[in-house]
Amino acid sequence: MLLNLTQLKEDSSYMSLKTSVNPDDINFLGRQIKMPLTFDLDLDIIGEEKEMFFTGSIKGEFLLECSRCLKEFKKKVQRDVEFTIPREKIDDYGEVDISEYIQENLILAIPIKALCRKDCQGICSICGQDLNEGDCDCEVEDTDPRLEKLEKFYDSEDT
Repeated sequence: MLLNLTQLKEDSSYMSLKTSVNPDDINFLGRQIKMPLTFDLDLDIIGEEKEMFFTGSIKGEFLLECSRCLKEFKKKVQRDVEFTIPREKIDDYGEVDISEYIQENLILAIPIKALCRKDCQGICSICGQDLNEGDCDCEVEDTDPRLEKLEKFYDSEDT
């Protein structure tokens, strides 16, 4: 995303910006995070002697895959944005690219464990049935096989 910041060439200058951005999809830790719609970006930009300070917020929706049932769902995102760009990195005040800074802030908004809803049951590990849509007929072993000897020990103690 390119911004025209020519009015901030002077020290102690200020600018407010409200716009829509369409960030690229994010590949993060092997997960594809899709950005199906535009995000609303609200920024206050302060130009100081050596740096440009950006503060504000970004709001939109991610398209995520549920960690339990593997279905896609939309997740609303509203995040405070804060970053700094040193003036020495700015070649052309008419075209300042802030895409990487916006993307970094969006990465911080990605949930570690994305759930389509709090009570998502996931899928059966045996047959793959979506347990949110109904139960399956698979028999689930309640006892951990590593603890079978301990169970036998307590059964023999009762007799």
